[in-house]
Amino acid sequence: MEKQSDSQLGKQSITQQINGLLLPIFVVMGVMVAVFSVMLLSINYRYEDAMQSAVLAADFNKEFKDTLDLAMYNHVIQPRTKNSIAQLPMEELDKAEAVLTRLETVTTLPDNKWRIQSMLYMCRNLRMYMTEIALTESYDLRMEMLDKNIRGETGLTTLIERYMHDFVGDEVEELARLRVSLNRQSAVLIGATVISMIILFVIIVTYSMVVNRRITNPIIALTEKAKQFGKRDFSQAKPIHTNITELEILDDSFNEMTGHITSLMKKQIENERSLHQAELELLQAQINPHFLYNTLDSIVILAESDRSEDAVDMITSLSTFFRNSLSEGADIHTIRAEFAQAESYLKIQQIRYSDILAYSINVSDEIQNRLIPKLILQPLIENALYHGIKNRRGKGLITITGTREGEKIFLRVHDNGAGMDQERLDMLQNGIYQEKRGSFGLWNVHQRIRLYCGESYGLSFESTPGEGTTVTVTLPAEGVIGKEEVRSKK
Repeated sequence: MEKQSDSQLGKQSITQQINGLLLPIFVVMGVMVAVFSVMLLSINYRYEDAMQSAVLAADFNKEFKDTLDLAMYNHVIQPRTKNSIAQLPMEELDKAEAVLTRLETVTTLPDNKWRIQSMLYMCRNLRMYMTEIALTESYDLRMEMLDKNIRGETGLTTLIERYMHDFVGDEVEELARLRVSLNRQSAVLIGATVISMIILFVIIVTYSMVVNRRITNPIIALTEKAKQFGKRDFSQAKPIHTNITELEILDDSFNEMTGHITSLMKKQIENERSLHQAELELLQAQINPHFLYNTLDSIVILAESDRSEDAVDMITSLSTFFRNSLSEGADIHTIRAEFAQAESYLKIQQIRYSDILAYSINVSDEIQNRLIPKLILQPLIENALYHGIKNRRGKGLITITGTREGEKIFLRVHDNGAGMDQERLDMLQNGIYQEKRGSFGLWNVHQRIRLYCGESYGLSFESTPGEGTTVTVTLPAEGVIGKEEVRSKK
């Protein structure tokens, strides 16, 4: 455990190494953006407030004095009535107070806040003087009060105008100062950004070169290994030293794959030897002297009994049977040839056992030309005859069919013989996976099908005591490829 932990020390995945570069960059950039954003937003808000105050104050100062003075003059020159107070231009004063109150909340300068408060106080005094003028009956006295308290050199509208002028001047100066500060902060921001980008660029380039060497060098070594494997050189290469976990895993997998390929090649050679040995043993089993002797004896008996036609049929079937069995050394042939061989064997046996044997063959035209391993059906027919038909009373029937169902081909050999119980059926099913003398023919057929077609194909059995047995051969729908193609794949 300690060695494993030491070997993993300092190793990182590619993702971790890239994140190790990106994370500090994002953190630094995030901090910079946050700081500079706060600075710029603060100055920008102050600049907008000052601008708003200056514009609002300028608009106010432009209209307030002239509008109110003219309205009060028109009021003074009119005769006094009971509605004189109601006719005062108080709405202009209300607008002025609303503007001043808003300016008080917007401005940030202490002097201007004091000025706003003073002007609000003056507006209250104006309201008092205007009411006093409305209640004065004497025209001359009203004019004197108008010039002295409202519009004259010492009047409140003049004083408010001066205060507002000073207010606008200070706000403009504040705008200029904020603009200078904003320009300065922008320059600092741009400079700091450029410097930071240069520093980050240097860091990125340096770290990228380091990571690049850590990644590319092992990849080049792995590429050389792959070229070596492509040339079918599966000798164990030296392990690649890297601190990238993915590349280390890939290298280990390469080395494991080399061992697996070597083992598979050895197994392929052994399987091929086993296949040829099984084929040879099967041929030897098929050219059984007892089968040949019995057939020849039957031919002699037929000839002596003046059954020449039966003798000719048996000799023809025997010739066809051995011709298909040898088939010029080929390992596979078509389903059509396999059924022809099976029929030759059945014809021979039917002539010998005409009193107990009948047969039926039905194969779909769709699968006639599919290639399969040869000598599959004959051992199954032989088992059906000697272990099924001969053990029942009366005449038996062997039925052979070939069909395609979906992605598979099914060849079935059914007899209506004695059948078998579940225990014997299990023994038979298990026997095809173990080489035993008692079931050598079935084992041989099953193993050759698996070698040519795959582990999911082969023989299966169904049986009912007293009713018969069915042996099913399962093959791929497209058949198997030829012998030379099998060898080239290996």
